[in-house]
Amino acid sequence: GDFDTVMNTVAKAVEKGPWLLGEQFTAADVVIGANIRWGTMFKLLPERPEFSAYAARIAARPAAKRAEDKDKGMAQK
Repeated sequence: GDFDTVMNTVAKAVEKGPWLLGEQFTAADVVIGANIRWGTMFKLLPERPEFSAYAARIAARPAAKRAEDKDKGMAQK
């Protein structure tokens, strides 16, 4: 495949939501979610509404918020 085909496939997978396997959050969401968040943060992935919405759902999870708080705490030291 090529880059555009991969991006279209990933976008289609995350657009239905809320998670890759429907209502159940799984390890696949941890892996894909981290890559989408990182890729969009550093502008390595194209800006797509499907990616933005999925990344926002990932970031809103309680565990993601706790991890972000820990990161901020370590950065202040």
